[in-house]
Amino acid sequence: MCMKRIIVIMVVMLLATLCSASAFADENRFVFSWKTVEDKRTGLTWTRTADLAKSDWIGASDLVKKLNKKEYAGFQDWRLPSKNELNTLVTYAMRANYFGGEDDFSPYQLFNQRGFNDVQNNWYWTATPYKDNTTYIWVISMYNGKARGENQDSKSYVWPVRGGK
Repeated sequence: MCMKRIIVIMVVMLLATLCSASAFADENRFVFSWKTVEDKRTGLTWTRTADLAKSDWIGASDLVKKLNKKEYAGFQDWRLPSKNELNTLVTYAMRANYFGGEDDFSPYQLFNQRGFNDVQNNWYWTATPYKDNTTYIWVISMYNGKARGENQDSKSYVWPVRGGK
């Protein structure tokens, strides 16, 4: 009986150590510069400010074109993220909340706390069409990480990205 208790305690301690190590490893995942944030895990580079505009989907695409024309942060290959790319941020936020014990934080709060600027408690456009309906585009919430199809005429935030592995 005593041996079982010791084994259970050792397993719990091992799991706690692994969770802490995983959370610590993610602490250094992002490299911040003045206008950009590089995600070392995915190879994506995000604009550091996540509140460049709130617009319909055509306006979001136009904003990205303007960023490229102006060579924002020295680059001309900005684009809207795919659903999967934007979801990498949500997945990170959800893991950080779980392992970090910050249960009350939404993704937008976590990113603003970690060094991103002006991440909104709202929906963000992706470049991914919603299923078979080309008038709808996937959007992802930085409040709760949920995704849904949104009509292109609706207004959501724009968070440009570049690169990737």
